[in-house]
Amino acid sequence: MELEPLAIRVRPKTLDEFVGQEHLVGEGAPLFNMYKSGKLSSFIIWGPPGSGKTTIAQILTQGRKTITISATTEHIKDVKKLMQELTKENLFSKETPIVIVDEIQHFNRKEQDAFLTFIEQGKIILIALTTENPSFYVNNALLSRLSVFVFNKLTLEEIKKIILNAIKKDEILKELKFEDGVVDFIAEISDGDARIALNNLENISKNAKDGVVTLDIAKKFSNVTLSYGKEAHYDLISAFIKSMRGSDPDAALYYMYRMIEAGEDPLYIARRMIRFASEDIGLKDPMALVVAVSAFQGFNVVGPPEGYLILAEACVYLSKAPKDNSLYLAEGEVKETIKKTGSLEVPLKLRNPVTKLMENLGYGKDYKYPHDYPGSIVKGENYLPKELKGKKFLKGS
Repeated sequence: MELEPLAIRVRPKTLDEFVGQEHLVGEGAPLFNMYKSGKLSSFIIWGPPGSGKTTIAQILTQGRKTITISATTEHIKDVKKLMQELTKENLFSKETPIVIVDEIQHFNRKEQDAFLTFIEQGKIILIALTTENPSFYVNNALLSRLSVFVFNKLTLEEIKKIILNAIKKDEILKELKFEDGVVDFIAEISDGDARIALNNLENISKNAKDGVVTLDIAKKFSNVTLSYGKEAHYDLISAFIKSMRGSDPDAALYYMYRMIEAGEDPLYIARRMIRFASEDIGLKDPMALVVAVSAFQGFNVVGPPEGYLILAEACVYLSKAPKDNSLYLAEGEVKETIKKTGSLEVPLKLRNPVTKLMENLGYGKDYKYPHDYPGSIVKGENYLPKELKGKKFLKGS
């Protein structure tokens, strides 16, 4: 018989065995109270991969009538039918059945409505699990009926504890000897993801030599993975931009390479730097825009991995450049003014008299050619529509 994956074999069965999320499962915390009382209500758990969402859902629902649905594989029509059958079967029972929906964000907002009636009528208890921000991916009607519990990325110490528990619990692993440093190494490369840690532990253990797992074996047969969901995408690009704006090249480089190592499109990063050069540096250092555009073009020519250094040079230049957002503020004020004032008439003197009729109507009349004046500036001249005379959009540059 084929052996179950290690993550299944050592999955905690009780809250006492569970590691992490103390703010929710510690004594007196919401999920602890549900577990002890046996009184469950509908809720959603939002957290990164491998943080214990599925495990907690299974611990809380042990001994209860439960079905588990994966939104990545199930069709919503089949889910509706399944829930209808479940509630029919339960007509003569006082116990409300539980529906666990993994990765609920893969059902679109309309499809998620399928759960509403069942929840409102008390026919099911819904436990939804997601790696993505529910405020973006779960419809408001459903979200308003669920308690939201946020799971944190597991700490290095928590991952180590999970690994050590697995070695003690699993019949295969307990027969092996692990060299000093192996557990620490696996924990460090697992990026706070217990599933990755256990998968690495299992893969490394299969390659033990004479019953011993050395650090060299661990390094050779492990996979380094960085989590990079949609939430992390937005968080990291935000941190990257704010670090450059704060003139911290070290932080900016860190976040830039975090994105690159996680698989972000380098040209997306380059495009954001071009925008940054205009928005946050602007006229204080016009070369910043040249550098940013050159980095985009340079990366296109060279490609990865050598091209990453081109992006790094631009990142550091933009971080160290003097900052000025007056152009960005001017853009906002101009657009707001146009929205308020509408299509104001262009002064006749600024219009081009391309026909005799236009000339007779006064197009171009009284236009003063700046190059005929000292410094190529006509002092006191107004170029804006008369309703906006004297208006200043660009300030401080």
